[in-house]
Amino acid sequence: MSSRAVTIRDVAERAQVSISTVSHTFSGSRPISAQTRERVLAAARELGYDANPSARSLRTGRSGLIGLFLRPRYAVAGTPDRAETFNRLVGSVATEMLRRKTGLIHVPDLHDPAVASVPMDGCLVAHPYGSDEVLAEVQRRGIPTVTVEEDPDRPELAWAVRLDYPRVVTGLLEHLREQGAREITLLSGTEDNAWNRRPRQTYLDWCARIGIRPRTGLLSEGLSGEETAARARELLTAADRPDAFVVCTCDSAAVFVKVAAELGIGVPGELLLAALTDSEHGRVANPRITAMDLNHEVLAEQAVELMFARLSRAAEPKEPVTVDPVLRLRESTARPPH
Repeated sequence: MSSRAVTIRDVAERAQVSISTVSHTFSGSRPISAQTRERVLAAARELGYDANPSARSLRTGRSGLIGLFLRPRYAVAGTPDRAETFNRLVGSVATEMLRRKTGLIHVPDLHDPAVASVPMDGCLVAHPYGSDEVLAEVQRRGIPTVTVEEDPDRPELAWAVRLDYPRVVTGLLEHLREQGAREITLLSGTEDNAWNRRPRQTYLDWCARIGIRPRTGLLSEGLSGEETAARARELLTAADRPDAFVVCTCDSAAVFVKVAAELGIGVPGELLLAALTDSEHGRVANPRITAMDLNHEVLAEQAVELMFARLSRAAEPKEPVTVDPVLRLRESTARPPH
């Protein structure tokens, strides 16, 4: 070996296993066969690799800390239960870091002077905006970065984990069509990120493909419950009310269910309703709400895996890692057969 620091990638090459296998061997986060474990440990001993983050930092200048930038401005709006989607993501990232004996710091403001003194070996930028300024700045500073979801204006960035929205959103729309919906309105959020852009474009493409008129609107993620109810009442009492709504957030969809009941509109009998996130609001609503689960646990696991690969000087991936959201079909879109 040369005088440079030995990395996890070097150990993987010597043991002839994947980087993730070396990571799991030292963290204990996944079962590894005794034979493979011994091969990895032998390679580490031969190369002088120390898996302890604190010991490594003395030799390599690394801090053993990864930063997390949670970009959506409404991620923690309102009460904590409204933020379930992001709680799942942050909690899953923290768990994956603990398995690898690495610290995680949440960075609320990149331009805060206190942040400049915090050493970060790398950072995760979660749900970035289009042409995200924070992503651009951490890259300018030379901090190894992985995005959890893609910057929709920079799909060429390969150090990213993204969600396969077209497949699941198309499946949802086909399901609504099979249940008898002929006029479907999509209410996107106002945040300019992939979660809003990709489903909206998928919806427009689907409408063009089957030859129906697209009906879209905006519903800000930052609205209060009262403001959402007022918007729902306006849409549900309109003369040209559609027979199905796909609403951005699950808590907003739950408000639509409540307002529909107050107006005497049956769900799913007269109106089908689905959401582009899944949370407890949808699971306890009456009826329970069909939703797209963003699969944040797998998203976090893959992003952390990619972060460690990057820190280990692995070759840049040819393309981002793709994770499938999960379509949770429930009673709000299930009309009984005639």
